Amino acid sequence: DILRDWSSDVCSSDLEKVTIPSVCVPLPAAVVDYLLEDGQLVLPSECNKENYDCGEDDYDEFGDTEWDQVDQETELSQKTFPEFSAKIKESLVNFGGEMFIKLNWSSPKDATWVGFNNSIRCTSLSQLYLLLKSSDFIAHDLTLPFKFCEDNLQQKPSIEYTLVLRDWMDVNPGLEFRCFVVGQELKAVSQRDDSSFYDHILKQEESIRRDIITFFREHIQDKFPSENYVFDVIRSRKDKVILVDFNPFGETTDSLFFTWDELKDESFEFEFRFATDSSGVQPHPLRHYSIPRDFVDLSTGTDPAKLIDFLNLKTRQAGEEDSDS
Repeated sequence: DILRDWSSDVCSSDLEKVTIPSVCVPLPAAVVDYLLEDGQLVLPSECNKENYDCGEDDYDEFGDTEWDQVDQETELSQKTFPEFSAKIKESLVNFGGEMFIKLNWSSPKDATWVGFNNSIRCTSLSQLYLLLKSSDFIAHDLTLPFKFCEDNLQQKPSIEYTLVLRDWMDVNPGLEFRCFVVGQELKAVSQRDDSSFYDHILKQEESIRRDIITFFREHIQDKFPSENYVFDVIRSRKDKVILVDFNPFGETTDSLFFTWDELKDESFEFEFRFATDSSGVQPHPLRHYSIPRDFVDLSTGTDPAKLIDFLNLKTRQAGEEDSDS
């Protein structure tokens, strides 16, 4: 059983000193149902005020806002999660207006096409709901989290879903590494981004290896409630390693430069693998994710109410970027 004995978030007090500041918010059943609904991409009503700033351009000649002109039936179909949304807004403020999001096991990294600047960085409540609603990875967590469990056909236990909000960090992908643990022993380390060659990894191989092994022995080994697992780290500089996340040890987790047959072989000895030249890289793992048909229909005007919503979000984001610059 690779998923049921532990949660993948790193909000526990034992690890908070070596990881990115995080807040765990229980995901209400009503929000789970909303994320799994098919049909129109309708944001919760708490997002409405984010979509226009009550400037002159938001009103027509009769003094009505664009939202006043939206079909009443569409407005009535909006969900509302006031308490849950309020907690998200509070965390967003505490994190300085930028944060990373994930559920128990996955982040919506396959939904960057809907994120501003092709990123999963959240700067508003609307962006958070758009990313969660548009992600196949999130849908998998909510519907098939035990797909690769040996006892998958047995009755499923109830799941307490959690939304993990994390302080945003701009990280060079070449500084991220995935570590594989078997029997509480570090068995393998892989470059996390297998779609690129990073010259500094080749030059600092021994130093990177030593720092990760030391970090594991001091902060992770025998402290995580599972014998076999995977964890990701950022090695930002010499002697500085930051814990990112935990993952199940098995096919549901990308093994990157290794194969699961290798990692499960008892005779396999520790190895650190990475791209040694540009010919060794792999195609980007998210290359096949693209805009779904319902979003194409929205952008072509099939759903004008939500088209107004989305365009206003884009305009607002552009204004924020101009202010920053």
